[in-house]
Amino acid sequence: LWKAAGAHRMQVWPSPWGPGFPGWHIECSAMSMSILGDRFDIHTGGADNVFPHHEAEIAQSEAVSGHRVVSLWMHGGLLMLSGARMAKSAGNFFRVTELEEQGFDPLAFRYLVLQAKYRSPLNFSTEGLAGADRALRQLRERVADWSLQTETGAGSARQEWDSRFRSALADDLDLPTAMALVAELVRSQAPPSMKARLLSAWDQVLGLDIHRTPDDHALPPGAAELMAEREKARAAKDFARSDQLREKLKALGVQVSDRALRK
Repeated sequence: LWKAAGAHRMQVWPSPWGPGFPGWHIECSAMSMSILGDRFDIHTGGADNVFPHHEAEIAQSEAVSGHRVVSLWMHGGLLMLSGARMAKSAGNFFRVTELEEQGFDPLAFRYLVLQAKYRSPLNFSTEGLAGADRALRQLRERVADWSLQTETGAGSARQEWDSRFRSALADDLDLPTAMALVAELVRSQAPPSMKARLLSAWDQVLGLDIHRTPDDHALPPGAAELMAEREKARAAKDFARSDQLREKLKALGVQVSDRALRK
């Protein structure tokens, strides 16, 4: 609750127990109750905050209020990189802007994390992100095509699909099941216009911007430089390097063909 101040502590307050400052547990209780009041619905945090931080918050807040303060605690799994927790303090982290500079759609990261349970850890890799990026691009292309189709009926079928999606969300925010349903709908024989309508409605939850118009002619950022480097490697007959660069381009969603064009 209260920590004694050291000689070099900048923020110090007097107290009956001597000069000091509040601990970080009581800081969070004070901030949340000051802004949200002594009853609020959802308190989030990382899985590493369960003990001792959130247990300390509960003890403090309920002791001072005399009742339950938080209705629901939601703890997110940690983002891992090479088996270690991704953290700014450790220096093993990526910024979304850095991923974008490498040619990835920023929302590809959202697509990636939507496939994992929010309470489970997620091991991040550029390979996994590249797969999510390709899947998102393909989804947008299909939605663009399906949106041009004539509207059909099948109201009961649409309601059944939507009910399954909502049931997944209601089951402890089961987004992996919801994303699996997206893939199932894409592969299904449902009318194209119905697919487009359902995916548009679901995207209000998923936030993948699926109606962004695909640009078939624009290369993703970084692709032009990789293509130029690959041409130099081929000219130098460094085919191992050429193959490596082909895979990098493939990860950006760019397919390269070395076949000569027929005249």
